[in-house]
Amino acid sequence: MFKLLSLSLFSISAVSPFLIASFTPKAMAACVAVDTGVQVAVDRSRERRQTNDVSQNFDENCNGSVRSRGTQVCNSDGVCEQVRRSDQTVTGDSNRRSRGPNIGVKVHVPVHVTKPDVGR
Repeated sequence: MFKLLSLSLFSISAVSPFLIASFTPKAMAACVAVDTGVQVAVDRSRERRQTNDVSQNFDENCNGSVRSRGTQVCNSDGVCEQVRRSDQTVTGDSNRRSRGPNIGVKVHVPVHVTKPDVGR
């Protein structure tokens, strides 16, 4: 009896990853929009002057993806002012509408380095 119970538990544990995976819902997204903005400023200012304005719009028949990247670099003995605007719109075909939520990802990497006052 103990051998039969051990064999049953072993069989269940060996098959359970396949059973769990079959009952787990799949991850789905109707549309995906990804925006990545990098701003690098090396100047004499003590204040950061970097803005990143991103809008992401999804059409009701959305079934695609969009990606945008922007990089700004400023090296100045004065003041760097960096302004970035990005407008993303994802559309689609009403006959091929995907199911799931729309996913918008906005990544902003601002880097500001103040130059030392050497020899001024």
